[in-house]
Amino acid sequence: MERVIVFIDNSNIFKGFRKYNIKADYEKLKNLIVRSRELENIFLYEGAIYPMSPEKKKWYKELSIRSGYIIRTSFDKIASNVATEKKVDINIAIDIISLAYENAYDTAVLLSGDGDFVPVVKKVKEMNKNVEIWAFRYSLANTLKEELKPGTVFYLDDILSKIKIQHNLG
Repeated sequence: MERVIVFIDNSNIFKGFRKYNIKADYEKLKNLIVRSRELENIFLYEGAIYPMSPEKKKWYKELSIRSGYIIRTSFDKIASNVATEKKVDINIAIDIISLAYENAYDTAVLLSGDGDFVPVVKKVKEMNKNVEIWAFRYSLANTLKEELKPGTVFYLDDILSKIKIQHNLG
């Protein structure tokens, strides 16, 4: 059975959810991505300001307990989005490549459209690993898309109705 590890650049993905004004169910998202494959791990990476809000701590704890997410947070003491996002990208890159060397997966599933990941994708492909990208159409870098085979790029725009949290009225 194909082994997958999912790497979510939540700083990148959350912006898309906000753009479309939806709150996503990360359990449903995980299930749609993994399908019938064997999930080895699912990592969620995010930059955060220290100290973290109680709401954010609660959300991370629920994701971890309910859905098995491994949370990887990069902390900054002040709001500097560019520096924090670069730390997140570097941490994702290190994990994707080091886990490929450890033969921990057959397919790396990356939720980000960031063109900074092109060298990472090239490296793991050289190691005979598969790569899938899940991103929003508006945020998928052409350089990243061009690096992938047909059938390995998926658009989050197409699954929004399936992962949207429905609010009960009344």
